[in-house]
Amino acid sequence: MQNSRIKNIIILSIKLVAIAACLVFIAEHYFFEIEPSAVSVVFILSFVVLIALNWHTQTYKKTNYFKPIHIPLIVVLLFLAVHFRTGIVWALNTFPLRNAHTVLLTLEEPFDAFAYGMFKQYLSTTIPQAIIITAILTVFLYTILGSTKKRLTAIGAYFVATTVLFISDIPISDYIHILNDEPEKNAFYSKFFVENYVNPDTVKITPPEHKRNLILIYIESLETTFSDKEHGGNQDTNLIPEITELALQNLSFGKNGKHIGGGLDSHGSAATFSAMISRSLGIPDVFNYKKMPIIHHYKSIYKILNDNGYKQIFFQGNPGLYKQFQYLALDQKINEVYGPDDLAQRLNLDYDNFVKKQGFKNVQDKDAFRFAGQILDTISEPFSLTFFTIDTHSPHGLYDPDCIKASDESNKDELLKASARCVSRELNKFLVSLKNKSFYENTTIIVFGDHLFMGTRLVKDFPDRKWINFFINPAKIPISEEKRRFSDIDMFPTILSSINFDIVGNRLGFGTDLFSDKKTLVEEIGLDTINKEFFKMTSHLIYESYLLKKRQSN
Repeated sequence: MQNSRIKNIIILSIKLVAIAACLVFIAEHYFFEIEPSAVSVVFILSFVVLIALNWHTQTYKKTNYFKPIHIPLIVVLLFLAVHFRTGIVWALNTFPLRNAHTVLLTLEEPFDAFAYGMFKQYLSTTIPQAIIITAILTVFLYTILGSTKKRLTAIGAYFVATTVLFISDIPISDYIHILNDEPEKNAFYSKFFVENYVNPDTVKITPPEHKRNLILIYIESLETTFSDKEHGGNQDTNLIPEITELALQNLSFGKNGKHIGGGLDSHGSAATFSAMISRSLGIPDVFNYKKMPIIHHYKSIYKILNDNGYKQIFFQGNPGLYKQFQYLALDQKINEVYGPDDLAQRLNLDYDNFVKKQGFKNVQDKDAFRFAGQILDTISEPFSLTFFTIDTHSPHGLYDPDCIKASDESNKDELLKASARCVSRELNKFLVSLKNKSFYENTTIIVFGDHLFMGTRLVKDFPDRKWINFFINPAKIPISEEKRRFSDIDMFPTILSSINFDIVGNRLGFGTDLFSDKKTLVEEIGLDTINKEFFKMTSHLIYESYLLKKRQSN
């Protein structure tokens, strides 16, 4: 009797320790987003011990403890709850869900091939994780809980906890506020817009006597965090060594000593399409471009260059929002627009291979730079060329093994690092090749990140994140490039100034010419204030569009 009692105490103690070890692992997975592959030896031993003890004590044979008919119900409900959690983790690490404005701005766009590719990536990432975790938790629930009712209660608690965590982590009130806002019915006058927007038609803009060419290169998600020079890391942490040196050797607004310069994302500028609108027109992209007729009447960089006889070309090698980019480019007087199909045909690329690797048609960055070189071999002066890269897109980049091999192709973070190193090297090779062109000395080349990286895993611990900028062969010398604080809207007048256009007052749109000593809106009133005003601007622009339509109909 005494021996039996001691035996039961020992079994219970071991069981409690094993349960505690399992719960620690589950909590790590749940609260700290540990990958299911990161299973510790302690957890495996504890898991096996629990099963062995239950088998030894014949716990599984107890009445109502194990009913095979209930297993499908438990597994299905548990899978749905777990997949909900893994989906949230994936989304938080992939998209800026904590920024409601950026998310809803993106959702206004159509579901195209690029979005379809992201959806496939979501399923391929979350479903295997959910299956593994569901299998672990199913066995665990059947090991520690003695009835179907208790297991269902545990699953319900898991789901409720996930919902609570999600709501606490996401600014739900921001989403509700935006979704309930009906600007068409509640249009209001924006004093900030009237007092701060500088219409290019009301300002004297003088082109140089000898016109300079312009090349604008938008590098996907390129931010200062990728450079060790910005954060004092070792050489291995610098994912973009060539770009870092280019930024340090050339004009880079926002430099701080040996730290490369960068700009801030303002409201309505934190995505690729909106970044082009903000930098081209000096207006935040706060609503669907096509549905805002008043914006079509504002002069952009491209309309101003068109008025001055420039030959203008735009291209992108990925299908993401291409129809919207095409409409914007043609509407703003860009002469020729090329998409991924055009690049694939001209470069004789195997599209089937792209679809197999990535799930959608996409031209890799090294080929995009090759296409840019082909265009520049035939274009007449003066010209502007604008194009976008894509390989460093969140969450893990569009890995190109033919460019730079990742150190570990099973590690998604390493895929992104390889993609960053690839675009850095290929950009540098492209810029070096331009030095042999006859137009080089008469061409200003501007390279910048289109926005901050939307994934969070590699950048979330760094403060003061900025998108990279640097200017090669600018026509002017700035009064100061050091410690300037600016956002996308300031690129509008700054780009024109870099090719020697003179702008009376040094302001266009909401932007300030960074070559001047005039303060930007960020420097004057702060980014938070700007974002609050830009958030309210949708209604004002819709109201302006309404008045424009009314005038046109009369």
